[in-house]
Amino acid sequence: MASDLRVVGSPVSVASWVRSAGRVVLSPRARADALHEVRRRRRGEPALPARVERIVVICHGNICRSPFAAALLAARRPELAVRSAGLEAVDGRPAEEAARRVARAFGLELAAHRARRLSAEDAAWADLVVGMEGHHAARVHRAFPGAAAKTVLLGDFLPAPPFRIADPWGCEDAVFEATFERIRAAVERLAARLAERGA
Repeated sequence: MASDLRVVGSPVSVASWVRSAGRVVLSPRARADALHEVRRRRRGEPALPARVERIVVICHGNICRSPFAAALLAARRPELAVRSAGLEAVDGRPAEEAARRVARAFGLELAAHRARRLSAEDAAWADLVVGMEGHHAARVHRAFPGAAAKTVLLGDFLPAPPFRIADPWGCEDAVFEATFERIRAAVERLAARLAERGA
């Protein structure tokens, strides 16, 4: 029996395909991520709220992706009020050491950053909530229904899929570099979209 399955001309291990399918079926997070990916591919870049002056960027722990993205967006659009938070953040935790090292290569300093958990006040304060993965948006929709219409994913502003920006926590610097480059590209596009609208 063949050990490989060919999908659009590429060999894919049957075991790997089954594991991936199993994660989507069994994990609510994986389902939310997959659904968002499909929707983004069909619908294109999301619409932005009519007025954007305050932005909160979120991720899981607020120690890698969201502090870097928020710092970069604030640097690109200094007239905006930008903060970051995490859905499962431990308040007061510093940015991950690898995140600090790699951020410096992008000209940003995260040494003073301290993690904070996303609050109802953050969700109400923000004109735009920017997450990293589909399950982040789904979580915001459940916890803060009033913020659903103003929640997008940063990766939605990348030119090509995948649009999910995965967590580099615990990985080597090369993974952080690749992740932060994707964040940089998405932030540049989002900043341009906001500038076009005079936000």
